[in-house]
Amino acid sequence: MQCAPSIHPDTSHDVARVESSFNPYAIGVASQKQGIFPNNLNDALAQVNRLKAKGKNFSVGLMQINQSNFKRYGVTPKHLFDPCTNLSVFEKIITDCYQRGGSLKRALSCYYSGNFTAGLKAEKDFQQISYVQRIGYTPPQKGYTVPSTKAERIKAHSLDSAPSAPPNVPIYPSWDVLRQYPRYGEEAGKNKPNIQPVNEEKENNAESTLRTIAKKTVD
Repeated sequence: MQCAPSIHPDTSHDVARVESSFNPYAIGVASQKQGIFPNNLNDALAQVNRLKAKGKNFSVGLMQINQSNFKRYGVTPKHLFDPCTNLSVFEKIITDCYQRGGSLKRALSCYYSGNFTAGLKAEKDFQQISYVQRIGYTPPQKGYTVPSTKAERIKAHSLDSAPSAPPNVPIYPSWDVLRQYPRYGEEAGKNKPNIQPVNEEKENNAESTLRTIAKKTVD
């Protein structure tokens, strides 16, 4: 997105979806379950004035920028009802959260709540679903300061659909250091052995062979 170029578009999209349902005039009020969704700029500004008069804590626009950030970023509610300005401030806030938090998950929590943990916790008002789960968070992708929420979903799909090794190519489990137990086809995917009673003769032979190799290497 041109208005927040250092943020992966997936992340901007998912935050906008959860925060405002893509309504540039949306207003969220702290401790109020239902948001306010004016139809135009004049109605939105009238709602803001009403909330100010009541001393309410509120957030505005596409990415729901909280009033605590207005002065810091030199913006007013009228500025923030412009989607591009709203995205630009979002970019600054979430980038700061990401740089301090060190991960997208923690950055999303920080953007949502001002700290790195609240957004990770299940919420009663959202059927025990956390903010980062509502966003659809999954870990990272190169090329952006703040990565994509969909990156891990793509990775997981690729792994699930990857073809297995050809049946005639032997695969040796990581525990089979002497390559005595080749596996083929579907069996090759089982990289951990079932726990079986120890075959002492095979174990001793393997240990003896490893010692011989080690001794020759030292000599």
